[in-house]
Amino acid sequence: MYRLFLFLCVFTLAVGARGEKIVFASYDDIPPKIYREGAELKGTYIEIIREVCKRMKVEPVFETYPWPRAVMMAETGKVDALFPPFETEERRKVFHFPNEPVSQTRNLAFALKKRKVRVKGLEDFKGLTVGVNDRYSYGPSFDEFKKQLRLDHSTTQEMLVKKLKADNIKRVDVVVASEEAFWFLAKRLGYKDEFEQVFVVSENPSYVVFSKAAGKDRAQLAERFNTTLLQLKKEGVTKKIFDRYLK
Repeated sequence: MYRLFLFLCVFTLAVGARGEKIVFASYDDIPPKIYREGAELKGTYIEIIREVCKRMKVEPVFETYPWPRAVMMAETGKVDALFPPFETEERRKVFHFPNEPVSQTRNLAFALKKRKVRVKGLEDFKGLTVGVNDRYSYGPSFDEFKKQLRLDHSTTQEMLVKKLKADNIKRVDVVVASEEAFWFLAKRLGYKDEFEQVFVVSENPSYVVFSKAAGKDRAQLAERFNTTLLQLKKEGVTKKIFDRYLK
């Protein structure tokens, strides 16, 4: 009996030492939130999630998929969490949203400075060739409006930057992209001084959300994540992470 008791104690300690794992799903081409350098996942959200999980004493596991599949995996409970979605009424039905977003995401229209493109409202996009990312939502208003526009489609953020810069042929007049992703890539490619932002298309908070289908305890997990994230913001940890990627 003593040996059995001792075995159970050791087993319990071993399980506790391994700790709880949380599986996070995302798409791996949303720089600087998440992207790959070779086989390594990097990004602002990757670092912030790792720091939150370290303080929560849980182990983060990252899985990447095309965005629609990442959403489906989280909706059906095949993974625990998803990042970085915007909040919608439909998503609230299937995800626990922490009160605190990780960041604000602005989608902007960008143009080459030398072309002196001016956009003061959505109607000004008519007559222009507008570069967009096929796999990205720019918010409900622009997603609906762009059906009226002449679009040039890309499958990555980097393609948008390169098409706008192209000197040999004018592929697009403007591109619409996440502010932080566009400037991050433009800086990395050496084009930053050649572009300007000409219009704010949308601005939304983006989150790490937890799947309701993954279990009832995910609501508590979302609350713990929220509390820890708030503490990181108060300490200036998240700002340092964002500054390291964007400045």
